[in-house]
Amino acid sequence: MRHVWALTFLVVLALGTLACQATATPTTETPLELAETTGEATSIPPTITPVPTITPSPMSPPTPLAESDTEVYLPLVNTESTRDATGSEAYPAPEPTPTRRPKPTPTPELLTLRTDLPALSLPEWPRPVNDNGMCIHLSRNPYPSPEEMDRDIARLQAMKMRWALVLYADENILHMAAPKFAAAGIIPVWRKMLRPYEAYEGGWARDVQIVQQYGLPPYFQIYNEPSLDQEWYEHGGKPEWDDFIGNLMDATEEVYNAGGFVGWQFINQEWLDRALDELERRGGQQVLGRFFFVAHSYGNNHPPEYDLDIHSVLGWRFFAQQFQDRYGFVPPIIVGEGGWRIGNDQDAHYPPIDANMHRDYHVEVFRWFQTGVLSNGEPLPDYLFAFCPWLLSAPMDDSAWFDSYAGDRLMTFEAVKNMPAFVRKFSWEK
Repeated sequence: MRHVWALTFLVVLALGTLACQATATPTTETPLELAETTGEATSIPPTITPVPTITPSPMSPPTPLAESDTEVYLPLVNTESTRDATGSEAYPAPEPTPTRRPKPTPTPELLTLRTDLPALSLPEWPRPVNDNGMCIHLSRNPYPSPEEMDRDIARLQAMKMRWALVLYADENILHMAAPKFAAAGIIPVWRKMLRPYEAYEGGWARDVQIVQQYGLPPYFQIYNEPSLDQEWYEHGGKPEWDDFIGNLMDATEEVYNAGGFVGWQFINQEWLDRALDELERRGGQQVLGRFFFVAHSYGNNHPPEYDLDIHSVLGWRFFAQQFQDRYGFVPPIIVGEGGWRIGNDQDAHYPPIDANMHRDYHVEVFRWFQTGVLSNGEPLPDYLFAFCPWLLSAPMDDSAWFDSYAGDRLMTFEAVKNMPAFVRKFSWEK
């Protein structure tokens, strides 16, 4: 009986559980609503979305370290963060490129020039008595003996020459030669034997004083053909502007302050322009009032009337135009070297120079000063003071008119000697 009651109780309990499941209301997600402000709030539990579990991705195994004796290439890595404060990718700013500053040009030292020397107009320049513009470059020897000097001056006098370009070595030569030229009535243009890279500090002023001591006007050519390789053969063989220009400025200052006439010589027009630029930078424009230019005008095998380029006896005109364009005037010009050499055949359009041409061409050049007309028909300009062909005497130079291994150029010498005496007329004398 007790077993029957127990069985009945289990059956009733099971039926009651089934009835409760059948009458339960299904659960649905209800959105959150605001409670009415005038009633009680209904307590509704919020629905919570479960946070998903993060499954870490598998990591790559670390790269094994190389053996100690194995060379490993490690690229350069920027270890700094590449993200800016906003979390965006930040690319590194490029390194600033420094602005290239021009190399400063040193300010040149200004020339210290005396202020009591007046600028000379062309008529005021000293010239020889009975000036005829006829001249010659005397010798290649800077150490002539007194006997050699006497012999060469006698040759000048035979050709009635009133000018000479004279190479000298030192003050002893000046003391020997200057009184001889003064006695002969010949004005020399003195050219100190000096390379462009050599200074002559103190010597210029002394030499000017020596020349003045003997009553000669102090015409001094400062340096010679500085742009030519052969003038630098003991100094690397190539012209060096920086090794020259300081010497030129120092010599210019010294000759000017000593009361001398400053003569520049260039065969390169660009170098002349650069030198004039430097003179102006140093405040030396007043030098131009007592300045003359020494041209080298070789004819090669061109006739005297040839004027197409600088390679002619009229080549000095190109330098004259350079001064005219720059300053509006032309200083005195003396052709210190020039003329023709027998055998020259540089231009195939013209025949080589023979002895007859050598004679006739040089006579024609000297006639410029007699007639007042150049070979190309232009008037002889007042600023051309003299023409000095290369060369009166030299044993080892076949251009020399005397004493050369090639023989004396007696045809030329006799023709010039036989020219009638004349005195050159300037425009202010006509």
